[in-house]
Amino acid sequence: EDLIVQTEIFLQYSLQNKALERLQRIAAMFPGEEERSARLANLYQMANWWPKGTPQARTEPSPVPPAAPLAPAAPVAEAAVPITSKTGVYSAETLRDLSKISEVNQKIFRQQTPRAMLNTAVNEVGSYLRVTRALAVVGTPGRPPEMAAEFCAHGVKPAPGAQVVLLLAHIEKAEPDELGGIMVQAAEGSILSDLGLATALGVMITDKETQMPAGMLIVGSADEHKWKPNEAYFLQAIGDQMLMSVSHTRLRSLVRRMGVSDERTGLLSRSSYQSCLLTEADRARTQGTPLALTILQIDRGAEILRQQGESPLERFLEQLARSLQPMVRQNDVAVKYTAWSLAFILPDTTLAGAQNLADKLRRAASGLRPPWDSTQVTLSAGIVEAVAKHEYDSEDIVTDLINRAEFSIEEARKRGGDIVVALETPKL
Repeated sequence: EDLIVQTEIFLQYSLQNKALERLQRIAAMFPGEEERSARLANLYQMANWWPKGTPQARTEPSPVPPAAPLAPAAPVAEAAVPITSKTGVYSAETLRDLSKISEVNQKIFRQQTPRAMLNTAVNEVGSYLRVTRALAVVGTPGRPPEMAAEFCAHGVKPAPGAQVVLLLAHIEKAEPDELGGIMVQAAEGSILSDLGLATALGVMITDKETQMPAGMLIVGSADEHKWKPNEAYFLQAIGDQMLMSVSHTRLRSLVRRMGVSDERTGLLSRSSYQSCLLTEADRARTQGTPLALTILQIDRGAEILRQQGESPLERFLEQLARSLQPMVRQNDVAVKYTAWSLAFILPDTTLAGAQNLADKLRRAASGLRPPWDSTQVTLSAGIVEAVAKHEYDSEDIVTDLINRAEFSIEEARKRGGDIVVALETPKL
């Protein structure tokens, strides 16, 4: 019975591999049980898997009983109404969970720094589950966390760092259940009691690359509470996205450092330009978010290069880059595009957002003076936003983006410079 319930929950949350593992165990422990249990036969049918030698049923599967509702119940209990979707039959509570997971994951993804990602995760989890505390940590088990963030309910004081370490150690010692949830109860003098908690639920977050534990997401309640499988799945889904986003942001920072052409400016070399654009185009397509590109150019750059030489222009470009870098976000990528221009790859940015940034950059650069004389140098900007046509792959998106960016900056030159040219995204 327990294995059947677990399988039903796994199927409701589209965890096919885990569901198959439970069904295989049932088949090994209780051979032929599907002939006596229509409920089990229905699960085999829904999972599209049958024990060897068993004739596959041809009837349509009946609805899977809904999983237990998520912890924070509404003041008036609602009846679980099965709702059919492409992957099975879900309860209303399950659909709310899945919808919230998608919403929270998008919010995490949109954050610009790892710390902001952790803060978003714990605040969203804590509010949704209505717990007393929620804690997110990134780091190797058995060691102090590299990074941590905490949600506290109204009137609850944040936990000191030493207590966070003790809580992690306490939960790490506990054995997870078959569904991956780690549940602990308060005892007299325990760290949970010190934190004002009666019970806590945690999930270990695994690094997908190394398959090693790399963090933990924990919730705790000051009141007695029986944790349900839904809550463990909810934490696991949010924790996985949180760690993936943190890892991705760190990787992008590492790529930028490795591709830097000049330590004084922090600019990537032109050779990194297309690879960075492809990476961001992949990300934008996967997440359904905008991507913009801005080219900032010194007006009459080619003429200045001929008149003043490469070295003075290079020094001025470095001066320009240093003055503008603090104005761009951590996730934005600045590239030395030519001897007289910079390119800014702007993830999660619309055309209007890119234009606002270009205006700020031009204003910030207006006070700079070139090393060759006191004449003020003017700047132009070309701005485009990626087009996400259904038939476009990432290479198509990048090719179109580069071509339109080149056209926009050429148009700025033709208009005499000292201007921003923003090309509207073509209507699909």
